[in-house]
Amino acid sequence: MLITFKSIAAAPVQMFDHVALQLLELMGRLPKAPGALFAEDVSEALTLLQQGLSALEVAQEPELSDDSADKDQEKPGTVPLKHRALPLIALLQAAIREQKGVSWE
Repeated sequence: MLITFKSIAAAPVQMFDHVALQLLELMGRLPKAPGALFAEDVSEALTLLQQGLSALEVAQEPELSDDSADKDQEKPGTVPLKHRALPLIALLQAAIREQKGVSWE
């Protein structure tokens, strides 16, 4: 299933539901669709999202070791959540610039 984020300020962004719901949680929202943010709430949601992504990145960093086999344990082709969030971050930034709300369904 897909979830589409929309704002008058930018082109719509579609994501798989499991990714979108995870990002919504990081934004301090209930992980459900449909939903919306008023223009005045978008800035706070973006800040929470960026802080949450940073915290996840730190938590998922492997401990430094001399064993190079640890590096080989990463799943090939796995796209980090912070990269998947980039289109949504751009949409939220555009909404902030133009003082518009954001909705998702």
